[in-house]
Amino acid sequence: MPVQERVTDYTVAVLRNDVVAYQQVVRLTTETGHHVFIGFPEVPPQQWLTLTGTDTTIYLQAGEFDRIHHLLQTENPLYFTAINVIGLRAFNLTTAQELPGEGPADDDALAQLAAKMRQGGDATD
Repeated sequence: MPVQERVTDYTVAVLRNDVVAYQQVVRLTTETGHHVFIGFPEVPPQQWLTLTGTDTTIYLQAGEFDRIHHLLQTENPLYFTAINVIGLRAFNLTTAQELPGEGPADDDALAQLAAKMRQGGDATD
């Protein structure tokens, strides 16, 4: 079971076909080589979480895709946990501890401010 494993990379796919009941897929790899498949059907199956060796399959509601994708795009590091023990199932994708007020735009905003200042522009432009 992967517990608080750091996510090292991910892929996102948008698809449409007559085979599967979802249109978005996220695949994660953790620092230990664990592979995670997350599908986003409108209605997840009863067995929404399965763990097999170094693979985890998760089905979340289609509406959860944007939240997961946003975390992957904006946060670093991210940690993955999946548990399936005696009927207790849990999935967690979490950020590291951050100070209040830090967010995905902070670094970008600072870089943009520095670029404007180097160009002699007003910081409030």
